[in-house]
Amino acid sequence: MSHSTATGHAAAIMFPNDKEDQRSDDGEVLWVREHQLAPRGLHGDAVLFSDESEVVFKTKGLKAFIQNEDESEDTPLGEGPLKCFLEALANMEKKFHAKGLYKNCALQTYLVTSRDPVITGTRALKTLKSWGLEITQAFFLSGRPKGPLLKMIRPHIFFDDQKPHIDGARELGITSAHVPYGIGYETYKGAAKEPKKPVSST
Repeated sequence: MSHSTATGHAAAIMFPNDKEDQRSDDGEVLWVREHQLAPRGLHGDAVLFSDESEVVFKTKGLKAFIQNEDESEDTPLGEGPLKCFLEALANMEKKFHAKGLYKNCALQTYLVTSRDPVITGTRALKTLKSWGLEITQAFFLSGRPKGPLLKMIRPHIFFDDQKPHIDGARELGITSAHVPYGIGYETYKGAAKEPKKPVSST
């Protein structure tokens, strides 16, 4: 599936995996589902936010990207394909909070992004604030691999726009969803279409 801007429906390509722990449908597991944490991992650019900053990064490089985010710190990023999904999760979370369930809330959301926590991450947080949305925790990895963090969080589902990150999460046994949107997806499609060079024998 792909994101539909015409209808406003968010969609992603789901990749279940064989390494995930199997759950039965007996009463005990239903209780666990209701009361234990159910974290979701969400990528930032081209997932929650538009790919406008990603375009700068891929076309002009890291230095231009950092400068753009610094100069645009107080300008909210555009809405990405899963912004409406985060809104739905936030509304569900508010219902738990209304019952006094904060620490034991059955729903948690994490922002996992390659942005750094100081310059480029500030714009992301200010964007969420301008939308009136809160997340459980944000992780700014400054370009480091996402795998070690995802292994620690163990989200029930991880969303990302870049297929290599999806593949890495699946190798860890994490159910993942690829969001085919923006310049990252276009780059991925272009690379997939390129014919492989024949290996010459010596």
